[in-house]
Amino acid sequence: MFKTVTPESVGISSALVEKMIRTLNRRGLAMHSVLMMRGEDIFAEYYWKPFDKDFCHRMYSQTKSFVGVAIGLLEEDGKLKLSDPISRYFPEKLDREMPENLKDLTVRDMLMMETCGNTPSWFRHEDPDRVHLYFAENTARFPGGMRWEYDSPGSQVLSTLVEKLSGMSLFDFLNARIFEKLGTFKTASVLKTKTNDSFGDSAMLCTTRDIASFARFVMNYGTWHGERLMNEAFLRTATSRLADNDEMGFDGVFTHGYGYQIWRTAYNGFAFNGMGCQLTVCLPEKDLIFTCTADNQGYAEAKSLILTAFYDLIVENIADEPLEEDPEAYARCLALAESLELLHLSGETDSPYADTLNGKVYVCEENPTGITRFSLHFTGENSGELHYTNAQGDKVLPFGLGKNVFSKFPEYGYSDLHAGARTTDGFLYDCAASAAWRESQKLCIKVQIIDKYFGNLFMMFSFKEDRAVIRMTKTAEDFLDEYTGTFNAVQR
Repeated sequence: MFKTVTPESVGISSALVEKMIRTLNRRGLAMHSVLMMRGEDIFAEYYWKPFDKDFCHRMYSQTKSFVGVAIGLLEEDGKLKLSDPISRYFPEKLDREMPENLKDLTVRDMLMMETCGNTPSWFRHEDPDRVHLYFAENTARFPGGMRWEYDSPGSQVLSTLVEKLSGMSLFDFLNARIFEKLGTFKTASVLKTKTNDSFGDSAMLCTTRDIASFARFVMNYGTWHGERLMNEAFLRTATSRLADNDEMGFDGVFTHGYGYQIWRTAYNGFAFNGMGCQLTVCLPEKDLIFTCTADNQGYAEAKSLILTAFYDLIVENIADEPLEEDPEAYARCLALAESLELLHLSGETDSPYADTLNGKVYVCEENPTGITRFSLHFTGENSGELHYTNAQGDKVLPFGLGKNVFSKFPEYGYSDLHAGARTTDGFLYDCAASAAWRESQKLCIKVQIIDKYFGNLFMMFSFKEDRAVIRMTKTAEDFLDEYTGTFNAVQR
């Protein structure tokens, strides 16, 4: 479908592509993939091992943009009007006297995230039905269509609307209307909520090439290889600046406005934007698409760093005509692509204190993590294991020193195909764990969850004589909560 070409053939320097990828690494970003294309030609494609072109990555809130397009297809089919109140489509979910602001909230307001109020987090709420929860608990403080505020639960309501009116799952509907024509999304899927609706505001799983093809379709405003799959007018409107979303008065990477579940960007572009730096930027005037996957949850500057590198090095320097080929620079790009590996913790790989600490058992004071004891074992070849006991029993977490070690994260019960639903079948997430000595008696361990769900856990073990202080922090949605807290321990 797509052809891979040299950067020079589409007007960009291979040396600048190389510089951009090295810049992302130098900034300490946990990148998983980067793909750039002009027209239908891929001129840069990079994967940080163990990720590869076949990996179906969680796209988080980029999923919302798929929902926005699906709503446009239903409008085209005459199954809804954007001016309709959203509550009209869910009479079975309404069991209170509807506040006027919520009663008047339209499908268009929902698409633009100019909704009327907030709803509680659904992950631990006793009401498993997210649409019912939206109508039952929405504060409805404001009239719809008057102020922009990011409303992820509202996007879920739109996704459920797609499924109700189409009679198909979100994925099957889009697959029948668009994906099959693109020839992509063959291994993609969407996770479910606790009530078996598609998790439409967060849970498309697809490859980097899949989402690049969807971006190309949207930037074509509904055509694919000369065949019209969707009306042009809706997509032009959806990708335009309909709502002002500047909340702080700063010119940030995502303060250029908002369309229908699609963000506006610099250079008169638009974007799909997901948590952790799942990013797809389309610049129609340059005929240029950038997409990346990553997990930089907790790194507040990450999106800005990624997109600034793209804008400054690629967008600002792209030419209208092909450049003279640069075989040496292009060869460096190819070699770089083969060498990329998932970010690991930086620091010293050894300490004189390791021998003193090796295998010693520490008993923990009562603490929020429920960990009662732990020991560190250094097994040679820059590898080790954290042994610990918590409410589930005895655990072992392998880690590398100055490198990642890949294994299963040893905590049971986390969600699998249904978000928010606890598993009971022994399911475990894939993870990467690396460690480094930050001081001679301070060992840090970083765990990256790399599964259908992504998250980060950072553990710092500080030692003095027979005492230890442990600090654990996490950035993950609805899991790793058992691994948060700061507490003391004493060598047994």
